[in-house]
Amino acid sequence: MHQLFHPLIPLMPLMPVRLKYCSISTLLLIVLIGLLFTAQPLRAEQTIAAGAGALNTNARLNFRVVMPRFLRFRVGTANATINLISFAPTATQVGDNISITGAGGDAGGSVVNVGVWSNAGQIIITPTNNSAGLGLRGIAVADGAVNYNQIITTPSSALLPAPTLSNAGGVAASVTPSSLPVTLRVATWAYSFANTTVPAASTFGTNARGGRVTYTASSP
Repeated sequence: MHQLFHPLIPLMPLMPVRLKYCSISTLLLIVLIGLLFTAQPLRAEQTIAAGAGALNTNARLNFRVVMPRFLRFRVGTANATINLISFAPTATQVGDNISITGAGGDAGGSVVNVGVWSNAGQIIITPTNNSAGLGLRGIAVADGAVNYNQIITTPSSALLPAPTLSNAGGVAASVTPSSLPVTLRVATWAYSFANTTVPAASTFGTNARGGRVTYTASSP
């Protein structure tokens, strides 16, 4: 056994410590208090049944699920890919006022898959584009532009309507909730070209010339 000392304090002999005898009930009480303090963070419950005959006792648990407020939105391929919808009327079709389907889209034939999943209340989908109000421009300035009103969007479900496109952006659409504040809607949007005008011979649009549409889903 080692003694702690200070050079200015004379050493004193260690005296044995005598513990008074404790009753069994006192010791049990001390142990029980210690268990309560150490077991409290576990939030567990234990009960005891004893005696003759059938026995039963209960032990309870509390459960909790923490769910985030979220909004998930899909138009086209479900990753970072931006799909291209392309229209190419033939020489005999140009300007005949008969709409044509195109190519591209993750569902094929100028059709895209669309989905809205949210628990954040009413969802509004708003379209914008990068044409600065000019429409889908041709390769040369003299080629002019194709108006966005020539692109028609037809949804497969009225519960997930498609915004109407225009050179200025378009008209927003409200998604029908499943049960507010929850919205779980999937559909397809099919694009067609109205073909009611006769533009110059050129390639119009693409991201470089005002052909990028951005759909924004928003909640209150």
